[in-house]
Amino acid sequence: MLFSWSYFLEAFPKVLKGLPTTLGLTVIAAVFSLLLGTVLALLNYYKVPVAVQILKVWSSFIRGTPNVTQIFFFYYGLARISTLVLNMSPVVATGVVMSLSMSAFMAESIRGALMSVDEGQREAALSLGMTNFQLTTRIVIPQAVRVALPTLFNDMINLFKMSSLAFTIGIRDVMGNARIESAASFRFFETYAIVMIIYWIFSLLMGMVQKRLEEKSNAIYSSSTVTKDNKGLLNKKLQKEKN
Repeated sequence: MLFSWSYFLEAFPKVLKGLPTTLGLTVIAAVFSLLLGTVLALLNYYKVPVAVQILKVWSSFIRGTPNVTQIFFFYYGLARISTLVLNMSPVVATGVVMSLSMSAFMAESIRGALMSVDEGQREAALSLGMTNFQLTTRIVIPQAVRVALPTLFNDMINLFKMSSLAFTIGIRDVMGNARIESAASFRFFETYAIVMIIYWIFSLLMGMVQKRLEEKSNAIYSSSTVTKDNKGLLNKKLQKEKN
């Protein structure tokens, strides 16, 4: 038979056993790439000397090279000159590469969201005596989060799909289990159909979560005193200062 439903149902739980590893890699990499991406975006946002030029080169390098090459370079290449990398487990090494790689994309998403905040609000906040830290935490970030949500969720979905490369260095995630199962049974059609369905379902679930969070953040934003009363007061204060 071209497609065996009985084998499909039999192999599904075997492949699914790798899901905790896949999800674990995704969650850990998402946390670290978000933290690192935020730091990189803030450095770029405030145009920190030297750091901006380094970040441009870093972002260009990461965005312009394949993820699988990055994993091989880190795990096999750097291991020849670094004892730390040599002693790393495949899971940790993959998590590091995923975090570093996705942070470059998240930094761009976050930077764009930060730049979307009205310049007048920044000027008004500074005129009221706010520090850059207060401006960033109280005015810029709360509004930027709403703008950044869609692109950040897309980055996280891409991060989940990127984790499928972990099997290339011997990790038994969803793809790793699928590779082992298909090699033993030669039923490649059914096995990789299972993998595609698992990744597709996760993407759909993430899309639902994203939509729900967007609705909540839009509701909070529309009723926020920062974006209504305080925004007007800040702009009025700025006008008075100018006059």
